[in-house]
Amino acid sequence: MTRNLQRYDVVLVGGGVTGLMASHKLARLGLRLLLLEKQPTLASGPSTRNEGWLHRGSYHAGSVKDRQAAVQVARRCIYGHEQIRAFAPEAVEDADRPPMVLVRDADRLQELVSRWDEAGVSYRPLTKTQASARFPSADLTRVSEVFEVADVSINTRMLYRKLLTSAQQGGAEVLTGARLEHVRGSEATVVMADGSTLQLESRLFVYSTGFGARDLFRQFFELELPIRYWKSHLVVVPRLGGHGLFYVDPHEAAMMHHGDYSVVGLNEDALLCANPDYLVVPERADNLHRALERLVPGWKSAGTYSDVACTKVDFAPDATSARSLNIAIHEPVPGHICILPGKMTEAPFLTDVLTARLYERLEDGLIAKRPCDVLHASLASVAREAHHAA
Repeated sequence: MTRNLQRYDVVLVGGGVTGLMASHKLARLGLRLLLLEKQPTLASGPSTRNEGWLHRGSYHAGSVKDRQAAVQVARRCIYGHEQIRAFAPEAVEDADRPPMVLVRDADRLQELVSRWDEAGVSYRPLTKTQASARFPSADLTRVSEVFEVADVSINTRMLYRKLLTSAQQGGAEVLTGARLEHVRGSEATVVMADGSTLQLESRLFVYSTGFGARDLFRQFFELELPIRYWKSHLVVVPRLGGHGLFYVDPHEAAMMHHGDYSVVGLNEDALLCANPDYLVVPERADNLHRALERLVPGWKSAGTYSDVACTKVDFAPDATSARSLNIAIHEPVPGHICILPGKMTEAPFLTDVLTARLYERLEDGLIAKRPCDVLHASLASVAREAHHAA
């Protein structure tokens, strides 16, 4: 069975945090919107395979080597943190138990605090005695300084559900178990979960498919995107303490809590890999276990634990460069835009930039133009005429 041609302003491909947040924002502008997710459930990839950590700049201000880039990422995290908390306050967990930052290397302390101040990160010094009272099972003997920060744990499933509901209330159509079969220009064919097909036309296509973007652009446009794959690991264990606890030093543990469980990652754990998958690399999982043992000795006695792997992506024209945590918006094919958030907490900034750009291209003339809009349109017209004349 073939359905009639459906027309949209924007088709969003990929229903993770970025696709859901973009759907929420674009639908609220009154755009005709379709969100496609090939899996039977939304946010089944990296969007839920993480610590559920709503960053507020404290970690990335120190972990990104270049100071300017670190401050930029931290500010975007602060922006996203505030926006997500305002949108879904009910999804915040342990709001009355602020996490603690641990600093092992005292030589880094002055630079770290300087970056925090420049980026606007909230922090408060604690004594080791205070920290031990909050997390008695933690071993703080290797720690030089402790700070209380404003990061929080967040129930990502609840956040994503609210974004989905908001998008649907704004008129967005959402299809799961639906994959792109064919794309040509502004038209596409979608194969539905029941085997039927949907023929559609869209003014713009936006791909928020993470590691799936490379295959899609290769399949439909014979184009190789400069995408790299990075694998990292988590361990999920019965809850180990009352407050979140994380080092800013490399190769140390970072822990956030969700109900009865703790989710622990390893700082700077990303492993460059040739192909994306969710298979656990035993040696890497062991590295994480050892880091957690340094932080919470005897943690395995808390009960059964589970190792989890996740693959994330970045754009990198230079294959030898370090992993990028910045957002990315690329339009390698006219009308087909690929977007990547550096992390979940940067998704609000990314989708606001994206929404503003798409609005300018799709604006329908119902709202009177500002003087700057008139001038912009005039300059754009002159540029087009000069291009054609050349």
